[in-house]
Amino acid sequence: MRVRNCFAFVGAVALLSGLSAVPPLVGVAGAASQTISIAVDHATPAGHDFEYVDFFPRSGVTVHTGDVLDFHWSKTPDGLHTATLLKNGETPAQAWASNSLAVSDSDDGGLQLNPAVLAPTHPPVASGAPGACGDATKPCVYDGSGDLNSGANPTDGSSHFFVKVNVVAGTTLDFVCLIHPGMHATVNVVAAATATSTPTQVSSAATAQAAADTGDALSVEAKTYSLVQNNADGTHTVTLVAGTATPYVEIAEMLPRDATIIAGDTVRWVTYTIKDIHTVTFPQGDIRATEPIPNMCEGNPDVLMSGPPPPGPPCGNPTKFEVHLNPGPVGPMAISTATTQASSGLIATPPAPFADRYTFTFPNPGTFTYQCRIHDHMIGTLTVAAGPAQPVQGQPSFTG
Repeated sequence: MRVRNCFAFVGAVALLSGLSAVPPLVGVAGAASQTISIAVDHATPAGHDFEYVDFFPRSGVTVHTGDVLDFHWSKTPDGLHTATLLKNGETPAQAWASNSLAVSDSDDGGLQLNPAVLAPTHPPVASGAPGACGDATKPCVYDGSGDLNSGANPTDGSSHFFVKVNVVAGTTLDFVCLIHPGMHATVNVVAAATATSTPTQVSSAATAQAAADTGDALSVEAKTYSLVQNNADGTHTVTLVAGTATPYVEIAEMLPRDATIIAGDTVRWVTYTIKDIHTVTFPQGDIRATEPIPNMCEGNPDVLMSGPPPPGPPCGNPTKFEVHLNPGPVGPMAISTATTQASSGLIATPPAPFADRYTFTFPNPGTFTYQCRIHDHMIGTLTVAAGPAQPVQGQPSFTG
């Protein structure tokens, strides 16, 4: 997962009504300060590309003032999240509304991803900068006076953001992912004489929640994702799916992964995503001409980076680093060869400001690989077989 893959559609509806209640987790009163781990996302089952837009556990955790929360990013193929603790009185809906992920790039006239979302509130300890915090040796302190943002971290299995709780008992601490509206969780701060959750209890609750999330996602993924319409001229219009979802899991997969059609057929990709956006981009690979979220260095004009940001300050100065947003389709709507470069642009479900489908035609036989340029491991293969010009006897086939 690269920095460029960190855009979720603007104006998504928070799914707070779908948050299920979890009974409070009770430990021992009067214990010394402890560290409680909260997972951001969850490991994907083998052979799948699931992005868990969920914290584990999302509710039921109780802590004391002075306890430390360890937000740790699980290892998944294509996840990117923030852990953003909200200031007192701010609702998740207000946080998402005031932290739009797409903002204007005033000097270039286009759009860019919001630096306030991507960057942490405080620099990381490893930077040595003044005010740095967030690792186990120096947790950032949350006192409720303002939002405290981890910044956007990939699900690499190694990222952590440590936060020391410094609010009064009776506070419900809300935290969200600013990249995925609807990804919300709470921790309750209780009085010193009241028992809190133990790490073991929190881990058990997270495991049970993950099992439920995964079961729902596997059920949705297993549905049949293809529809064939016979056209009067003997060709077909085939509908395939570019991503689907449950309230807590974005299934970042082309469904089915492999399909065979006949030359002259048309394929319509639709998406049933909830919190993510996707593209259908030909061919698979890092094709800069069709990149929807390119990494740039501020300049006159801005300079396209040849790859992901290198180690150290990007562009030699982090204030010069930008992630542009190019949401529209690129290239022809007829994929004539395996090297034809074209993209649907961003697609998402309402109320996102993008279409939820895009169509390409395939006039010639061949094998065509494609991917979502937001989620690099979301890949599909389309085999186009030679066919007669007159009414077609066969039907497209699908696997995966």
